[in-house]
Amino acid sequence: MILHINTSREWRGGEQQLYYLVQGLANYKIPQMVVGQPGSPLETKCKDNGYTFYPIEMRGEWDRKAYKNIRSLCLSNNIKLIHTHTAHAHTLALLAKRNHLKIPLIVSRRVDFKPKNSFFSRWKYQHPANDYYLPVSQKIKEVMMSSKIAPERIITVYSGIDLKRFTKQTPHEYLREEFNIPKKAVVIGNVAALVDHKDQETLISAISKMKTNIDFRLMIVGEGKLEKKLKSQAEGLNLNDKIIFTGYRKDIPALLSLFDIFTLTSKEEGLGTAVLDAMACSLPIVATNGGGIGEMLDHNEGAFVCPVGDSESIALGLDKLVSSEELRNQFGNFNKTSVKRFSVTKTIDKTKLIYYSFLGDSLYGEGK
Repeated sequence: MILHINTSREWRGGEQQLYYLVQGLANYKIPQMVVGQPGSPLETKCKDNGYTFYPIEMRGEWDRKAYKNIRSLCLSNNIKLIHTHTAHAHTLALLAKRNHLKIPLIVSRRVDFKPKNSFFSRWKYQHPANDYYLPVSQKIKEVMMSSKIAPERIITVYSGIDLKRFTKQTPHEYLREEFNIPKKAVVIGNVAALVDHKDQETLISAISKMKTNIDFRLMIVGEGKLEKKLKSQAEGLNLNDKIIFTGYRKDIPALLSLFDIFTLTSKEEGLGTAVLDAMACSLPIVATNGGGIGEMLDHNEGAFVCPVGDSESIALGLDKLVSSEELRNQFGNFNKTSVKRFSVTKTIDKTKLIYYSFLGDSLYGEGK
């Protein structure tokens, strides 16, 4: 039995990746259970689809009651391997298994910032109880190695997407009506939480520097603590007629069908699976090289990849794509083929192989 631990109360890219993994392992009849926050979207998604979910309230990474509950769960369910999917889950699993359990611990790492150099951080990341780290990009692997984590304990496993989700054009005309977008306006889309590292501030600045005469709209899709600040910035630059803040949306496939161009201007990003979704929808892309974003994209072939924070470059890339439907089609077709490297099937198979290296045939349960 594999035990997945995720401490998030939200549904974002990491939770989607965990859910894809749970789905994939279930197809191979691999016994597993997910530990997560009570009432979280992850609990709802797992339970609605028949996957074993065990709710444990986890109030931070030092929650003594939580890690004792995890330890009890491991013993009562004969857990063979723990896989953590958030930073706090990593700490709780370490505390649960140290000096008590000989269960292998695998840690997914989705962020590209360097672990702190504090005593606790060194204890956590260099502890011998961590068997393997699975960063979702080469950039994260490099950052981890620079923190003195042994390279032989780090295996890059790229995040993947379900390519089957993007086989059909999703109806989207209702969105033009809802947001009052003229029929001929070129639509640029940004799908990301409104938080500092996603850096919509630079994106809005870039929009103000664009020179094209062609009508366009930028749709910023997402919610977050910077919403008020970003709206104020757009208003200050007289961009209210160009920029649409949609707030949180559930109809992302329809939005991707509406977009003509996708943009992501993050300062840092583990990988950024929103970019992969856009590639699968044949969208041309303007993005920064923050974190692992550049590993997905081919500059001047499917995307314009710009330095982090460089609003001039971003504006130039957007101008070129807004002004040329031919270039948009060329870049989009390239991305549609290129994205196949990031199929979620490959992510699942590589993860399964790592599990197998520890467990052999017992991975498939007691029956084999």
